[in-house]
Amino acid sequence: MNVNKNKCKIMLLAVLITALPTFAQKAQDTISVSLAKALEIAMSKSPTIKVADKEITRVDYSKKEKFAALFPSVSLSGAYQRAVKKQRMFFSFPGVPASPDGIEIGQDNTFNAGLSASMPIISPTLWASLQMTETDAQLTLENARSSKLSLINQVTKAYYTVLLTQDSYNVIKKSYDITVENARIIQSKYKQGSVSEFEWIRADVQVKNASSNVVSAQSAVNMSILQMKMLMGIDMLIGLKVEGSLSDFESKMFNDVLSIDTTTLKSNTDIKQFDIKTSQLNQALSVQKAAWWPTLAASFNYTYMSMGNDGSMSKWFPNSTAALQLSIPIFQGGARVYKEKQLQIQLSEMKDQRDNLRRSLELQVISCLDNIKKAIEKIASNKEGLRQAEKAVAISKKMYEVGSSTYLDLTNSQLAYVSAGVSYNQSIFDYLSAKADLEKLLGKNSK
Repeated sequence: MNVNKNKCKIMLLAVLITALPTFAQKAQDTISVSLAKALEIAMSKSPTIKVADKEITRVDYSKKEKFAALFPSVSLSGAYQRAVKKQRMFFSFPGVPASPDGIEIGQDNTFNAGLSASMPIISPTLWASLQMTETDAQLTLENARSSKLSLINQVTKAYYTVLLTQDSYNVIKKSYDITVENARIIQSKYKQGSVSEFEWIRADVQVKNASSNVVSAQSAVNMSILQMKMLMGIDMLIGLKVEGSLSDFESKMFNDVLSIDTTTLKSNTDIKQFDIKTSQLNQALSVQKAAWWPTLAASFNYTYMSMGNDGSMSKWFPNSTAALQLSIPIFQGGARVYKEKQLQIQLSEMKDQRDNLRRSLELQVISCLDNIKKAIEKIASNKEGLRQAEKAVAISKKMYEVGSSTYLDLTNSQLAYVSAGVSYNQSIFDYLSAKADLEKLLGKNSK
C-alpha cells in the first residue's frame, strides 16, 4: 500500500512539474499598478463599463428609430389572384325570362402592383412621445455614470483592501522574524544549559504558530489581489503588483477631507436618476393630454392592375389616389381622464419618495463623515500605540537576553506589536473606505 501511495505521489509531482511551465508562461507578465493606474485599466477593460457604453449606443439607435416616424412611410406591394370559380350575374327583363345559368363575370387572372406612402402632418401624441426619447437617453447616460461610480468605488476599496492585507502581512512577517530570532537565541541557551527544555519547546511552538499566521496572511493577500483583478477586468493569470502602502495616505488625509463638499447632493446619481424618472412621468402625462387633440395624416397610392384569361395579360391599367385623413377623438368611456389621474397620483408619490430618498442619502453622508472622524482619531491613537509596541518589543528582547524578564513577557510584547500594527492599518483602511463611500454618495469621480 505504501508503494502505491509513493507511486501516486510521484505521478502527481510529475504532472505538476509538467504543468508548471505552462502556467509560468501565462503568468509571466506582471503589471505594477497604483490606484490611478488600476482605475484607468478598469475603465477600459471592465465588462461593466463596456455594457454601459453599448447601452448608450443602443438608446441612441432607439432615439433615431422613433424620430423616423416623422418621415414618410413608403412601401411597394404586389398581388396575384387566380379565379377558381367565377361569379355569375343574372339579368331579368320584363317579358323576357332570365337565363337559369346566369353569366360569368371577371377574368381568370388578376395582377396588382402598387406604391403607397403615408406621412403624419399633425400628430400631437407623436410629438410629445418624441420628447421622451431625449429623457430616455439622459436616463441611460446617468445609469452609465452610476455604473462608473460603482466600479470606481469597488476598485478603490479593493485596492485599499490589498494594501491592508499587504501591510498586515508585513507586520505579521516582522513578528515572525523576531520570533525566529528569539527561538534561535533560546535554542543556543538551551544547548548551553542556561534555559530549560520546556523554554525551548515553547519557543519552537511559538515559531510554528507564527509560521501558520504568515501563511494565512499571504493567502489573504493573494485573494484580495484576485478580487481586484476581477473588478479591473484583467486575466486572472496576469501577475499584479500593487504599489504603495496605507501609511502613504496618512499624510494627506486631512486635505482630502477638506476638499470634499458635503453640503450638496446635486451630483448624487440616485437623486439624478429619480429626477429623470419624474421627468419621464411628466412627459407621459403630456402624451396622455395630447391624445385629446385631432390628428391629420396624408396618404398616396398608385396602383397598376391587369386582368385577363390565360395568355392575354397584355394591358395594365393605372389607378392612383391622394387623401387627407382627419381624426378627432370624442369619447372613449373616460379612459383618458382616468389615465391622467393615475399619472398625477404617481407624480405626487414621486415627490414624497424623493424627499424620503434625500433624507436617506443625507443620513448616509452623516454616517460616512462620522466614520471618517472616528477613523482619524483612531489613526492618531493607534500610530502612537504601534510606536510604543515596537519599543516594548526591543526592550523586552534586551531584558530577556540579560535574564531580567521571562519568555512570557517577550511573547506578550510581540503579540501586542502585532495587534497594534493590525489596528493601525485597519484604522487607515476604515478612513479610506469611508472616504470612498462618501465620494460615491456625492457623485464625485475619483482621480
